[in-house]
Amino acid sequence: MIIVLPLGAFWRRIAIATAFMFTTSLALAEPPPAQIRLGGPAVAVSGKDYWGWGLLGIAYTNGLFQEEFKNDATTLKFISLNTVPMVGEAMASNQLDFAGQGDLISLIGRSAGVRTRYILPVSKLSNAYLAVKQDSSIKSVADLKGKRVAYLKGNYIHLQVIRILAANGLSERDVRQVSLDQATANAALATGDIDALFGGPEALLLRNKGIARIVYTTRDRDINATAQTGLIVRDDFAKQYPQTTARIVKVLVRAAQWGSDPANEVSVFGPWWSFRLQDAIREDTNDRSWSQRASPLFDPFLVAQYHDTYRLAKELKLVRGKDFDLDQWMDHSFLDQVLKDLQLENHWQPMDAQGTPIAEVKK
Repeated sequence: MIIVLPLGAFWRRIAIATAFMFTTSLALAEPPPAQIRLGGPAVAVSGKDYWGWGLLGIAYTNGLFQEEFKNDATTLKFISLNTVPMVGEAMASNQLDFAGQGDLISLIGRSAGVRTRYILPVSKLSNAYLAVKQDSSIKSVADLKGKRVAYLKGNYIHLQVIRILAANGLSERDVRQVSLDQATANAALATGDIDALFGGPEALLLRNKGIARIVYTTRDRDINATAQTGLIVRDDFAKQYPQTTARIVKVLVRAAQWGSDPANEVSVFGPWWSFRLQDAIREDTNDRSWSQRASPLFDPFLVAQYHDTYRLAKELKLVRGKDFDLDQWMDHSFLDQVLKDLQLENHWQPMDAQGTPIAEVKK
């Protein structure tokens, strides 16, 4: 049976339905928190502090966080954390809502019971370098046996070193390990207090000054020994503020889109890197396009790298807590929605587990 409503009743029904939909959308709209606390490193440049690195640094320097929340009564607090343990401690003690962390330390924290989710990669394919003094007899990784070798234990470089040593028939037990941060290690190498150091592109500065030689690098050689870092969020924050969490992810996806644009190839090295480091960073990153480095995708390469890091960390007893489901911890639901909303689902080219762009594999 077909019921025909009078015209006035019809429009009243439409008005009621519209009002219901509007009320429902308001109910679904989430008031953001009064404060959002983001943790990351600070870099001092010409008297100013630039916060963050990778996508975090791009988003911060370009004002993308501030732009996203400009109409909200929300304070954005960018907390500078200069050491790896400080990040883990800040998350564990509820001093942060979001933090940029390297693969190893974020896995250690989650295994220790810190309830987090990994929601976005913020930098990929970070290279490692082995530097020795100019007059050193060390000419390869194999020559490190019995030598004093500096790198920061627990940091992302730690597992890179383990992988590099293993690929050359060595283990940590074969070297005299000295745990130093990059700046202290640089100074110790210059004074001869250590024989070699593993580090990031800062090691290139020692070479440029004539202090050191680079005898090994993962660049153009071993993609499986590169490091990956990501954005983690406290699980209770993500549950209470899922829309706000998605907005933070959206900010970083916009940063990734900007960083992947060839028109920004020069600017991408911008002020979030120390000016003295810019030439070293350019050299360090010339093995892979910025589109690959800035890709926010949970592609097979990223997932495989985290699985291997977790496996290796457990074997070496660097992770001592309870086992957890890595695939559940890596929550890409926020990214999936953001990519759909911004129509960027096919913007980046994923890599397979070996680091080969998938489109090239299919040819």
